[in-house]
Amino acid sequence: MFNFDEKAFLERHKGALKIRNDVEKAVDAEYKRGFKNVFLIGVGGSTTSHMEWEPFLKAHSTIDFRMERAAEFVLCGNKRFSKDSLVFLSSVTGDTPEVINAAEYVRKQGAKIIAFTAKEDGPMAKLADYPIINTHGNTYFWHAVLLRLLHLNNEFPEYDKFFKELDGLPETLVDVQKAADEKARDFAKKYCDEPIHYFIGAGNMWGWTFCYAMCILEEMFWMRTKSVHASDFFHGTLEIIDRDTSVVLFKGEDESRPLADRVENFVPRICAKFTVFDTKDYALKGISPEFRGYISPLVMESVCERITVHLEDALKHPKQIRRYYRRLDY
Repeated sequence: MFNFDEKAFLERHKGALKIRNDVEKAVDAEYKRGFKNVFLIGVGGSTTSHMEWEPFLKAHSTIDFRMERAAEFVLCGNKRFSKDSLVFLSSVTGDTPEVINAAEYVRKQGAKIIAFTAKEDGPMAKLADYPIINTHGNTYFWHAVLLRLLHLNNEFPEYDKFFKELDGLPETLVDVQKAADEKARDFAKKYCDEPIHYFIGAGNMWGWTFCYAMCILEEMFWMRTKSVHASDFFHGTLEIIDRDTSVVLFKGEDESRPLADRVENFVPRICAKFTVFDTKDYALKGISPEFRGYISPLVMESVCERITVHLEDALKHPKQIRRYYRRLDY
């Protein structure tokens, strides 16, 4: 398979899964200590992770979760935030300015911080009360901290079963990438030069939909995109879709799937450049049907890794190149 290092992929995912013990110690300690509410504070990719989890948390937990954009949180505040809040942060590089500013603000207020970072000696690790350090990435950080919290609150009794199955997910995602490769290659070659792409998603797939459009296609490839929630698609966006507009729908398997079905049923009537990527198309060996919806974003992320690889080739544009991000002062 083109430009695919299976060994490195497995090492990355298996290594990322090893955060569970550190997460459990931190979350267990703070749950025992007690808190008034939980704040998920981030910017860019970490904010899209919050978007992924928001529907699930609202539907399955009585814990008072609050999602905040870091810079806005520092400037505008939140009356519900206090020293009795518990804060989750993530900065892989360990020095994301907006997140570091938020961490400093939180520290001044006396609230506790559980934070992911890959940099043991970075600012994030020094500011967090519980730095969760893993050089393999934060792929499973939010699954670990949020589901552990719900488990302790008697709202996710399937916790141990779920993570036992998750241990075998790296091999399963390798199979997903192999199964997705041909469609990903065809999409990249056919649509790499489109003037704009509209990405549609819903439920826990909405966060990844937004992330792939913004953090990958816009940031890494300088491709123009717009991400639209499936429930909002019929309130404006449908009017500017025509035969030659590239529309991409990401379908997951949580309770929001009918929203994506509605888009899929309508768009082909007016659009000849409509692409659907559906997690239901992929066999997930070792994953119980009840858990498929929980991991749909992880499955779609693996599918999109193959799209990204083929876009690099089609555009002759390495994804590491940036024009402005972390290159200019802003």
